Amino acid sequence: MSRALLLRLIVAFFGLLFILLTLWAGSHYHFGYSITLVVMLAFAMATFLAELIIVIDSLEKRIKLSYPSLELSPAEQISVNETLTIYNRLKKQHSVVSTRIALLEFDNIHTMLKRAERGSDYIFHDIYLASMVLLGSLEPGQTFKVVSNLTKRFYWKTGKHASDHSELNFRQARKGVTIERIFVLNTKNELSGLAEIIEEQAQAGIHIYYVFKDSIKNLLPYASFAISEDLSSGIVCHREDILGKVTVTTNSEWITDLATRFDEIKAISNVPSSQSS
Repeated sequence: MSRALLLRLIVAFFGLLFILLTLWAGSHYHFGYSITLVVMLAFAMATFLAELIIVIDSLEKRIKLSYPSLELSPAEQISVNETLTIYNRLKKQHSVVSTRIALLEFDNIHTMLKRAERGSDYIFHDIYLASMVLLGSLEPGQTFKVVSNLTKRFYWKTGKHASDHSELNFRQARKGVTIERIFVLNTKNELSGLAEIIEEQAQAGIHIYYVFKDSIKNLLPYASFAISEDLSSGIVCHREDILGKVTVTTNSEWITDLATRFDEIKAISNVPSSQSS
């Protein structure tokens, strides 16, 4: 039963009751016809106002259903409306190849949001932003586990996303979030090239380990992954040559499997000398 129908039934019930009481009071106390009429008209006006409120409430719901952006903040409304305006303008230029590609990405965003709403896995195209959202959502005492192949200095020092990602790691570790990161290396030379990054992260309180890829071939079918068992969320990068493309998942079975793999890899990993001392 809808709220509007329930309110109408309540108004009708009290209306009938009020009319009966008015007729009884008029007969018992000998109200004049005009007084009884005024009282009943007053209730009729109250009933009309109640119906008007119901109509306005229903209209508000219909407007929000037709224009969902009205439930957003003013800044978000501006952004969404501007995006839709650009989208409509670009649709008229569909003969341009670059425009058609951009419109496809817009459709992909729609699909991604629908999958996220259902709790399904979906593809996201920025490993840094995805990782930052997951890590930034953690509270002190919670844990962030990472098996990472971001083993070059420029992955942590170059560009705004990389720098912001590094700073977020430092802030969260110092705030009390437990961050465990295992670097997957191809050669010993990579270890020396990563020394500065390892030192910075270790000093911030991040637990750093490293392992060579050859020793974990059977344990790591992915290029890298990051998980939070506390939030039952994970980010998986499937291929080294496509680091920007990751799968975002909340599948509990997959998260459990990744956590097990993390523990197994950690058990055979090495601790940097700077951290063990």
